[in-house]
Amino acid sequence: MNSYLVTADFPDTELMVAAYDLFVKVVEDGTLNDEFEGFKVVNRVHAPHALKVFIMCEADCYMSMSKHFAPWKVKFDIDFDIMPVLTDDEKIAEHKMVGEILNAEA
Repeated sequence: MNSYLVTADFPDTELMVAAYDLFVKVVEDGTLNDEFEGFKVVNRVHAPHALKVFIMCEADCYMSMSKHFAPWKVKFDIDFDIMPVLTDDEKIAEHKMVGEILNAEA
């Protein structure tokens, strides 16, 4: 699974309130769909004063990301900035790999 940091930007307060109405409903009735095969929300933090939500998730492919985020995009015109990120262990391994490649070329 790959790690992603997703920034969700609401276009305006009215659509944000409508999205939170649905969010509260699906959280309370247990249908949020934060975890399914190939996808998992690890953490979500909210910055409503800035019309933003920050979501850490893991996914096996982009289609899994779309399965989770596309319905929210379509219903509430949320702009999702999806950025691949590395865990500490992945960054250390990547850093060592790049160093080995650079040393081999020298």
